[in-house]
Amino acid sequence: MQFPLSPDEHAAMARYLSGIKRQLQEVSDLFTSRYGKGSDIAAAAVKTLASAALLEHDFLQIEESDSISLSTRAECSVSRN
Repeated sequence: MQFPLSPDEHAAMARYLSGIKRQLQEVSDLFTSRYGKGSDIAAAAVKTLASAALLEHDFLQIEESDSISLSTRAECSVSRN
């Protein structure tokens, strides 16, 4: 069962995910510069950043498909009237 987010919730979630990704980029850069690219901590930070980027991408895909679905439904209801 799907419970789509409201437009305000979509905007807030997009901001949160963007902020998280930005912070994780800073953490990743710091660990990489301090411990080196080959360190376990830097590798974990890069993986975490990649996960956040994938989450943001998937969310934006869902947001886009919800938007297309809503506009399609609106077009169908206009053409029926």
